[in-house]
Amino acid sequence: MRVRYLITNRWGGVSKPPYHTFNLAMHVQDDPKSVQTNRQILAKKIGHPIQFANQIHGDRIYTLDKPIAPPPCDGLLTQKAGIALAILSADCYGVLLFDKESATIAALHAGRAGASKGIVSKAIQHMQERYGSRNISAILSPGICQKCYDIGDLAKHYPKRFLQGTHLDVKAMIEDQLREHGVQWRDLGICTSCDENYFSYRRDKKTGRFASVIWME
Repeated sequence: MRVRYLITNRWGGVSKPPYHTFNLAMHVQDDPKSVQTNRQILAKKIGHPIQFANQIHGDRIYTLDKPIAPPPCDGLLTQKAGIALAILSADCYGVLLFDKESATIAALHAGRAGASKGIVSKAIQHMQERYGSRNISAILSPGICQKCYDIGDLAKHYPKRFLQGTHLDVKAMIEDQLREHGVQWRDLGICTSCDENYFSYRRDKKTGRFASVIWME
């Protein structure tokens, strides 16, 4: 079983400013026809149907074996080859999990809310307990860095080890969950707020979303 993944940036599509050019989200007031064209471009590049989610900033994980209407969740999981699982973000992290031996993949939307609720740990445990995954690896998409993520008074709700003043390190929260379960990961090391090749809600407010996609051949 061959696992493949793709993380898009903001270029290569047809959306007009402020969504230029490869916005993949339907909920940000971009022209739906432009978004649909962008999604078709992505599907053609991948060569498989793409499964999106109606992301709700929670920890619900939906398991599927065929493409369906986007479910309300922040995690998608499958053992079915030929379905590309896609998570959209614009500062939050896309976390892609895979275990080749059990032929199991997952795509997670892990921002401040999802990471706080332990969505990464929940997905790993689900893969281990339900599918016998014992050799899980992870890929972290670009996301906002601690320096750029000042959450003000909300900082009082988070452990001090993840804070520098009122700046929250969401990536450290995710890595803590990966480390707890013995999962090795690859971090692309890109801050969406610093790098204008990626959409950033914190930087631009009205903007698009890029995708973190994983699938099995």
